[in-house]
Amino acid sequence: CETQYHIRDSQQEQNVQLVTKTKDFQNCRHVPLHQSTFMEGEMVRNNQREEHYQSVAQTHMRVISDRSSGERFLIQQADCRGEQVFRPYSEKGGDVVIFQKQILQLTEAKSKIEEQDKIPEPSQPEPKGDLNFVFE
Repeated sequence: CETQYHIRDSQQEQNVQLVTKTKDFQNCRHVPLHQSTFMEGEMVRNNQREEHYQSVAQTHMRVISDRSSGERFLIQQADCRGEQVFRPYSEKGGDVVIFQKQILQLTEAKSKIEEQDKIPEPSQPEPKGDLNFVFE
């Protein structure tokens, strides 16, 4: 897939870089996209894929860098946004548009994590069920 990075130094703060990562899923070599109905499913041909599916994701990161000690860095904040568009959704037309947004903020950074501070893995994860969409 086509991925572009734009990295620039912050003009307000020293040792801070602003990174923008843009990923365009249109030109991927392999996109696991399936067209399916209740009765059957099939892989979408390449020419159909371009007509029916568009997707892009963008991430803005605020990175603190320490260039004096071997290019070490710490991601302080990340703002991720994405959009997927499926069209036409059915024989009658219509679009399905999915927007996603995540904002991650570093609250604490430690150089070494003690054993008692580690988050334990779940011993018996609970099934939460399936995600269902209802279109009327």
